[in-house]
Amino acid sequence: MSKRKILIVEDDSMLCTVFEMFLEELGYEHCGTVASGEDAMAHLENRIPDLVLMDIHLNGEIDGIETAKRILEKYNIPVIYISGDSDVSTVRRAVLPNTYGFMTKPIYKNSLELNIEFAVDKHKLLNG
Repeated sequence: MSKRKILIVEDDSMLCTVFEMFLEELGYEHCGTVASGEDAMAHLENRIPDLVLMDIHLNGEIDGIETAKRILEKYNIPVIYISGDSDVSTVRRAVLPNTYGFMTKPIYKNSLELNIEFAVDKHKLLNG
């Protein structure tokens, strides 16, 4: 089986480095890192990952929640939300029937792996 390809959408470069290290250690293929929703959509025009790790609060015009909705509508790629904010209104906005995961920072390697595998399995079940 080929490695799962994962796109990171995060505007904190230090966290990106940690996520990239975790993904490599867990045997996933890191297929790109972008810092905004607009950059994520542009990246997807050329390379389609198996999953997206999405920070909720991003640089740019659109936040992570809106970007994730667009990704699901256009590409049907599972998205796991990542946030340093556990504010109830933010969580309510993010948690929809098509949510594949929601993780709060700090992120630990074992919980990242569990969330990735859960999201991929849920996506397979929902899409045949």
